[in-house]
Amino acid sequence: MSAEFKIIIVPIDGSESSQRAARFGDSLAKATGRKMRFLYVFPATPNEVVGMSQLSREDIERAKEESARRALDKAHRAIGDPEREIEEQVLFGDPAEEIIRYIDYLAEQSEQPLVVMGRRGLSRIESLLLGSVSEKVIRYANGAVTIVQ
Repeated sequence: MSAEFKIIIVPIDGSESSQRAARFGDSLAKATGRKMRFLYVFPATPNEVVGMSQLSREDIERAKEESARRALDKAHRAIGDPEREIEEQVLFGDPAEEIIRYIDYLAEQSEQPLVVMGRRGLSRIESLLLGSVSEKVIRYANGAVTIVQ
C-alpha cells in the first residue's frame, strides 16, 4: 500500500468514537509501516477556563495529566496490543483549534500527517447548532483527514 503521509495522528478524547479511530489508525499504521501518534487536547474553551480560574497552576496541570492518561489508556486498550509503541502528545486549549494548529505544524515540518479521528455522532441539528471538532478539522486542516464512523 503506497501512502504519501509520513505519520498517522489519532486525536483521542476517551470516547467510543475515538477508540474506533485508534483501532482504525493502528490497522492503517501497520499496513503502511507508518508510525502513529495519539493526540489528546485538554479542553480549555473560554467557559472551561472560567471554571478553572480558582485552581492553582499545579491543580490544572494535574487535572490535565489525569484526564490525558485516562483517554490515552483507553486508546491503548482499544488497539489491544499493550506492547505496541505509540507516540503520545498532550496539548491544552480548544480541541479543534489545537488539532488544526498541530496538523499545520507537522505539515510545516514536512511530516505530512494523516489524521484519523472519530466523530461523536451528534444529530444533524446538534451538529449544526454546536459544531463539532471533526467538522472543524475537516474544514480547516491542511492535510488529509479520515473520519471513522
